[in-house]
Amino acid sequence: MDALIDLFTSFSGLLSLAIVAFVCLMATFFIRLAFKKMDEEEHEIGAVKQVHQGAHQHA
Repeated sequence: MDALIDLFTSFSGLLSLAIVAFVCLMATFFIRLAFKKMDEEEHEIGAVKQVHQGAHQHA
């Protein structure tokens, strides 16, 4: 119980909480960024395949 009191009342405890919160937010940001990039790449690959298939059909 003393550890929790130190965590929420001392400067070093609050700084530790701030760092943990920052790391969690940063991880969320990078995960969302990675999913967004994967979706964009998947969309581009699909467009390239569609154009490529269309070129074969006209040939």
